[in-house]
Amino acid sequence: MADGPSNRFAELDLSIDRDGLWRHQGEEITHPGLLAALYNALQRIDGDWFVCAENLKVPVKVADCPYVVLSVRHYEDRIELLLTDGRHVALDPATLTVDRENVPRCAIAPTGRPVRFSRTAWLQLAEAIEENADGSYTLVAGGRRHPLRFTA
Repeated sequence: MADGPSNRFAELDLSIDRDGLWRHQGEEITHPGLLAALYNALQRIDGDWFVCAENLKVPVKVADCPYVVLSVRHYEDRIELLLTDGRHVALDPATLTVDRENVPRCAIAPTGRPVRFSRTAWLQLAEAIEENADGSYTLVAGGRRHPLRFTA
């Protein structure tokens, strides 16, 4: 099956770098319509990422997460995230973790797709984080307190 859809398009060399920028053969893809189409067709299959449409299945090398939070807005009832795919979504504080490199991550409903925060978004999110007397941290969002979880 050397000419199957996966193999025929492998030379397209699509990737998403650590900052969530799409690249084709190392060059950044910036066209908004093309980016929207790529995100709409992005699927995770058996742990790998692909752009899939009809008979097309193009592998995408993802350096970290395909979705990155670009900015954070604080509202009385929620925290809203702007993602690299242009969507505005509410943060689900129950999915928020901070990894061993101090990078916050969360999952986006309803798919549970992983998202990492850019440095700018992390600084904006930190406006809602308080240190507790015992040295732990709490995210204050929507009038509720959510313990911040750190992963190993």
